[in-house]
Amino acid sequence: MRLSLSPSQWSKLLLFLACMVLLLTGFPVSSEAQSHADRGAARRLMAEMSEEETESADPSEGDSDFRSSNFENADFDAGMEDLDYDFRKSRSKEEDAPKKIRNSSSRSSKSGSAAKRTSRMNEEEEEEWNETETEEDQDLKSGSSSKKRRSGTSSRTGSSEKKKKSSADTKKRTGSSRSEKSGRSSKTKGKRNVQKEEVPEDTRTPEEKERDRMAYFRETGIWRWPELTETQIETEIEKQKKYLEEIKAKFPRTVYYESEHFFYLTDAPQPIAMECMKYLEAMFARLCEMFEFPKGSRVWTGKCIVCAFAFQQDFLRFEQEFFGATANKFTGASGLAHMSSDGNVLISLFYGNISTMAERWRFIGVLVHESTHGFMHRYRARQSLPLWLEEGIADTMPAVIVPADRQAGLKQRSGLNQMRQTGSVGGLMQSAGPLEAWQYGIASGLVQFMLKQNPHGFKEFLDSIKDGKDWVEALKETYRCTPEELLFHFGRANRIPRLTF
Repeated sequence: MRLSLSPSQWSKLLLFLACMVLLLTGFPVSSEAQSHADRGAARRLMAEMSEEETESADPSEGDSDFRSSNFENADFDAGMEDLDYDFRKSRSKEEDAPKKIRNSSSRSSKSGSAAKRTSRMNEEEEEEWNETETEEDQDLKSGSSSKKRRSGTSSRTGSSEKKKKSSADTKKRTGSSRSEKSGRSSKTKGKRNVQKEEVPEDTRTPEEKERDRMAYFRETGIWRWPELTETQIETEIEKQKKYLEEIKAKFPRTVYYESEHFFYLTDAPQPIAMECMKYLEAMFARLCEMFEFPKGSRVWTGKCIVCAFAFQQDFLRFEQEFFGATANKFTGASGLAHMSSDGNVLISLFYGNISTMAERWRFIGVLVHESTHGFMHRYRARQSLPLWLEEGIADTMPAVIVPADRQAGLKQRSGLNQMRQTGSVGGLMQSAGPLEAWQYGIASGLVQFMLKQNPHGFKEFLDSIKDGKDWVEALKETYRCTPEELLFHFGRANRIPRLTF
């Protein structure tokens, strides 16, 4: 079949084919068309980013975790510009988007020959610079003058010397600009990071430590936990093993397992018991890191005992027989932390139906929560923490150690909604009784906020309370703010203006 085309039609067809060949071979298009494409692509990218920002800013559909914005320091003196840091960053992304598109398009539009010429020039300059560096290094090693050596042996042309000089100048300029940037970044880091004071090594003997501890108790009435020797710890562990045998005699289906810091007695299958002990050890390591314990520190009197039962009736019978508690007292509890005045800690709980992964994660979350209470009892001194702080720390650990457990996130979301509706934390900081589920969420959100601002300051805050100081005074000393100012900044970080008690 033959095509009968007029000369004008043939010319149009050839022009069309030529354009197609140019497009397929990557030949650069006109600057006007390219800029038009850039503007269109930039507008589409900015529209998508603005839609994503709008969706993320929607409080009803946002993340359940509380916002903990970074301040310039831990004193809560930052202005609104620091709280709006995340939004400035997203806006700068939008502004940089068209530049990125233009840069990428201009790079792709370079021809192959130009790129090759550029790479050859760069290789030549780098070669000459390396040669110069090698000569200078040899001069430094031998102690001779590089200028005299080069004046006698140099055979390079004037153009190569100019290239070398220009590349050296460029390198010097680059180095100076990098040093300036590093200086600026180090200054910024100095502002944001709170430097920890180095604690001198304790060189006292065990006898001197015990004498000082008793003197501190007579002076202040604060009972700091004694530092047990290895022999005393082994003696306590043997006592605990005998106690576990007594429990096994009452509950024959149970078996106990031992790890570095825990005894775990349970009637659950061994794989589940091993998994639970893994999370207990992870919790212990994380808390030791948070409170800056030296590696290998002993926290428990012996070890922490955990008793986990399959059925609620076994849990209640255990409580009645070993702690004299009535069954009606704990019918709604799934776990309890028993903390004695002599420092012993026992966690009891029941896991119920853990056939689904969601129920298993929920149980491990309760296990970590109650065991955190035991750790805080053994931390530093026998002095108790305010309820909002104690429960906030205990509910923070499952969120950190067991992220698959959704309970902590659900409670935080509930607490966030409650704060937005009422503009207050519902008397959380003055509460001495049982907390509501949404109050647990606010407590853990507040603790995470304080840890984000100043982790070392948070430890000092707890140390002051454990040493007998009122938590309000301790807050003023460590975070340099009042409870009202703390709530104000916590609310502002979560877009709740003027948050109150």
